[in-house]
Amino acid sequence: MTSIRPPAVALRRWLDDAATRRRTVFALVLAAVVVAATILWLVCTMWPLDLEIYRSGARALAQGDDVYGPLPPTRTGLILPFIYPPFAAVVFLVFAAMPLPLGAMVMLAVSLACLCGTVYVVVRPRTERRTALLAALLIGAGSLAFEPVRETLWFGQINLLLMALVVLDCLGPRTRLPRGVLLGLAAAMKITPAGFLLFFLLKKDFRAAVTTVVTFLLAGVAGFVVAPEASTKYWFGGGLTGASGMSGSIFATNQTIQGAVHRFGLPDTPTLILVAVLTLAALALTIPAMLRADPPMAFLLNAAAILVCSPISWSHHWVWIVPAIVLFAGRAHTRLAVAGLAAVAAIFVIAPHSWLPKNGYLELSWGPVEHVVGNSYLLLALGFLGWQFYSTRRQTAAV
Repeated sequence: MTSIRPPAVALRRWLDDAATRRRTVFALVLAAVVVAATILWLVCTMWPLDLEIYRSGARALAQGDDVYGPLPPTRTGLILPFIYPPFAAVVFLVFAAMPLPLGAMVMLAVSLACLCGTVYVVVRPRTERRTALLAALLIGAGSLAFEPVRETLWFGQINLLLMALVVLDCLGPRTRLPRGVLLGLAAAMKITPAGFLLFFLLKKDFRAAVTTVVTFLLAGVAGFVVAPEASTKYWFGGGLTGASGMSGSIFATNQTIQGAVHRFGLPDTPTLILVAVLTLAALALTIPAMLRADPPMAFLLNAAAILVCSPISWSHHWVWIVPAIVLFAGRAHTRLAVAGLAAVAAIFVIAPHSWLPKNGYLELSWGPVEHVVGNSYLLLALGFLGWQFYSTRRQTAAV
């Protein structure tokens, strides 16, 4: 097995070369061209459906209407509900005050900044500031090729913002801001990030866990103060389960255990049993592996578990592939490891599920090969959980 220098080391030595300035300028220009081309493509084709829903929910709040009732149709005629907590509607008021095109550009700029910021936080502990900044720009530009990132930007989603908040809180350097505040705010905007509370608990950072819960509750109280009726409806009147009709959606873009099982078209009882067994199995792999892993790897395990065990993880929710690729690139010491990492990256660029028969319940007609190809994100994540479970156990036993 051939050993090679990790990418972080190679990049650092490259920067120290005599031709650093010329190569750096070229790389930055190339990154700028990639970003500019992406922005141009997005401006010409962007369908900020999710941003429209955010704005509609915020406008309903500002006008005293029912945030969780029927909202105005989108530009394409779709009528979709606002399913986020009231605190999120308060945050989205800034977009409600803007024309949609301007709001879309602001969301795009924020998302790109969060993407590069996430890469910087992951890379910085392994290298000096200059190298980390350059890596953040270059890898951030390259990450635009990943389907989850493309779709997030295209829909005007907040996935990259939430990811940046969580990554900075869990993996970033200590600052005056108590650890747990950013995670609490992310969870207050969208419940799913609350799953990262497991990271703090298993690492015995109980202060951060308590801070997360307190921040989440305070944000909820703020939501009650600003929007008492909406808050009551969301937390106590069924609003919290507003997306329940989509749980376990058979759509190919729902890359979760529930989605995969539902695509088999089995009766309800076997489906529920199979989902429960597979979900518990995923957690049984995740928790021991997290206890044995170092913090960055434990964090990725937590992210993978949240994605596969959630009722819905649309393909654009899988932006966590970016910090995963960055972390593994820094640990890829053999050509085989680099080849495997490249193969995984290629899958998230190609998005195999998008090439199969889908929508209109066509997923129920999939054959065995299509089920494997169509659940590629899910299967890779489950494979990652299993691999880390056994590899961390082997490493622990060898100590």
